[in-house]
Amino acid sequence: MGSRILKAAATAAILLLPVPSSQGATDTRADDDPGTDTSERAPGGMVLIPAGTAFIGIDEDELDQLVEMGSDVPHMDGLHALQWFGDETPRHEVAIAPFYLDIREVTNGMFQAFVETTGYEAEGDWRAYAGEGREAHPVVNVTWHDANAYAQWAGKRLPTEAEWEYAARGGSSFRWFPWGDRPDPALANWRHEGESFLDGLGRLVFGRKIRTTPAGVFPPNGFGLHDMVGNAAEWCADTYGVYPGFALEERLGEEQGPDGENETPRRVVRGGSWDAPNPVFVRITARNAFPETHASSRIGFRCARDAR
Repeated sequence: MGSRILKAAATAAILLLPVPSSQGATDTRADDDPGTDTSERAPGGMVLIPAGTAFIGIDEDELDQLVEMGSDVPHMDGLHALQWFGDETPRHEVAIAPFYLDIREVTNGMFQAFVETTGYEAEGDWRAYAGEGREAHPVVNVTWHDANAYAQWAGKRLPTEAEWEYAARGGSSFRWFPWGDRPDPALANWRHEGESFLDGLGRLVFGRKIRTTPAGVFPPNGFGLHDMVGNAAEWCADTYGVYPGFALEERLGEEQGPDGENETPRRVVRGGSWDAPNPVFVRITARNAFPETHASSRIGFRCARDAR
């Protein structure tokens, strides 16, 4: 048993090695917090996200830009953009305390170390996508409970939705993506090539082969974070709800919110995934939510930790 624990710990340590950060846009809006020692060494595999103010969400008049961006999506028009993305409104300012965030998404190897060390029985069938050679790929098919259990074991927590969006922007003033405001399939993993009608039928009948990439393959954002959009979508800590000042209830009716679902509680999912068919679904501000017991080959997570 002792050797197995040592092996698991070594695996986790190797997969948590940090990577250097890169330069982002100059308008950071991040502030030094005099109450936090920002010289404190970040835990392994994490980076310090500085305190600052952040504008979260979008203005209603930006929905027209999303119609244009998603013009290749079937049925995309103003009404569908309202239904799919209306819950991103209104744009509002929040204060973010400093915190640490994982540089990469939690990998199959890291989650396996957790399971082997603790004997945890996951709700989601994560092993279905964790075969040989996929140790460095993000763990997926985990429920919110699975992600939260791992985070607690690691002495961490899941990031809040506001923390996630602030971190994804990387200290920049970019609106849509961690690298800028134009889609670039060279900078994130989503299904940018689309699919033919026959391929779509095949997917409905036989499913789709998972196409994640090893965590950290694509370039980092301004905070040094990899895969904040694409690859695996990520569970956040929050129970899903509308933003303060939300004013589209009458136009959206009972179908307001991600997927028009009414299950409770639902937890926020951010970032879009490898299976997103259009960049409009892998934007910094895009929201989704699923029941806590939901598991999907598209959803994984990364962890946060308070900065003391």
